[in-house]
Amino acid sequence: MNYKVALFDFDDTLLKKDSIFHLLVYYTKKHPLAIFQWVKIGFYFILYGVRIISFLSVKQQILYPIKKMTQEQLREFYQNDLIPRYYPHVVERMKKHKKDGYIIFLVSASPEAYLFETDLPVDYIIGTKLKKENRRFTNIIISKNCKHQEKVVRINEVLINENIVIDYDHSYGYSDSTTDLPMLELVKHKVRIDKKDGSFATFD
Repeated sequence: MNYKVALFDFDDTLLKKDSIFHLLVYYTKKHPLAIFQWVKIGFYFILYGVRIISFLSVKQQILYPIKKMTQEQLREFYQNDLIPRYYPHVVERMKKHKKDGYIIFLVSASPEAYLFETDLPVDYIIGTKLKKENRRFTNIIISKNCKHQEKVVRINEVLINENIVIDYDHSYGYSDSTTDLPMLELVKHKVRIDKKDGSFATFD
């Protein structure tokens, strides 16, 4: 059976700016000495720029607050810092799709560690996976970065496991970036979110 689906990117699509950046700022405000970690992150970016290390190595350094936080603290971060940054009209569009019987996918390069704390009416959350130790998330990435073509791979895994066939003609995809075009090719209606104000547009 075919199902209508709505695919949503997260950062700069459902909320303003990158949630990982917000995580860094949020953690540093609570732990001012963490500002020194920013210097280390900058150094890792330099190493990445000269191709000594991979971007995943940089991303793990950026995600260092997660290994310092409990799940309750990650929940507080999501509720107190990310929810207020939602684009209300994009959230309303998601809720309308849900009301109309769509299967909702939230697909992001951000870590599942805090995406799992979402209050959004989603059916499936797909993000970058982090290793757990002693029932707590670390900053160690154990999957490919959930970006570009990897989003399609991960979505297809869910489709196969859940016996879902996308009703292409009646399905929608939302993103701020052309890097998500591989994912958006899974649906007919491709909606671009303007980074400036979250308004709806089309991909040229």
